[in-house]
Amino acid sequence: MDRHVIEASGKTRIIIENGEIKEIEEPKLEYCPVQDILLGVKRISVETIRRGVALRVERFGMCTPRRVIELDDDLVDFGASEIFSSAVRSGLLDAVVQVCDGAGTVVAADPKVIQGIGGAMSGLAETSPIPEVIARLKARGCMILDETNATIDQAKGLALAFEKYDRVGVTVCSLDAAEQCRKVEAAARGRKSAVLFGVHVTGMGEAEAKRFMELVDLVTACASKHVRRLARNALLQLGVAVPIFVLSEKGKEIALNRIKHIKRQVLIRTAELPELPEERQPRPLL
Repeated sequence: MDRHVIEASGKTRIIIENGEIKEIEEPKLEYCPVQDILLGVKRISVETIRRGVALRVERFGMCTPRRVIELDDDLVDFGASEIFSSAVRSGLLDAVVQVCDGAGTVVAADPKVIQGIGGAMSGLAETSPIPEVIARLKARGCMILDETNATIDQAKGLALAFEKYDRVGVTVCSLDAAEQCRKVEAAARGRKSAVLFGVHVTGMGEAEAKRFMELVDLVTACASKHVRRLARNALLQLGVAVPIFVLSEKGKEIALNRIKHIKRQVLIRTAELPELPEERQPRPLL
């Protein structure tokens, strides 16, 4: 039996076993602008979360052997997978370390696979191996950290990526993961570089968020009150509802590159950051 634990809608814990949603905890968020835009959800509940997860299982095969691992389409303008896949497409990064349900930590160098893995997934806390998913990822050139246990360990994934690639993007969702990744990068003594993208930061404490933002190059605000407050020193902000804050020059180059790949009209202007219209933010901030 395969078992997967994901976190969505402000770190609401959801357990999926054999493709069936077995458990959803009571959500802490009442409103998320992304869910409103994508699914028309005006108030988050256990039932709206169930519908959203079921849609991803149906559409993308999430947490099942039929998992879609390649996508051409962008699901949002400024998601982590969209930004990273565009960076690889433009030659700014060689590969990306991600987490994939059914495989754990994965190193991908194909922009379509980077988008396929990340576009369907929110926060993956725990997963178990699905041989069919692992086989398809490997057939598309991916490196799997642990085929036997589907371990999630981004620092070890970065070390694995550095065996083959020089410039690597990594998604990280904890201070410990960010610190360990920077240690791996430092051990390369300037021969390799990592771009860290902070994701899934809802509920992160103030001190942890401060140190985390000193280590990562980009961070999504999610529903974090502390990330929003600390973002006053950001170099760049992408979006206003659930914005991406860019915190380094490396991150800025990758963020600006993403704009070249967006097919619709884009407004660019200077402003004092962060710019956060109250009516367009998640509620409550955690």
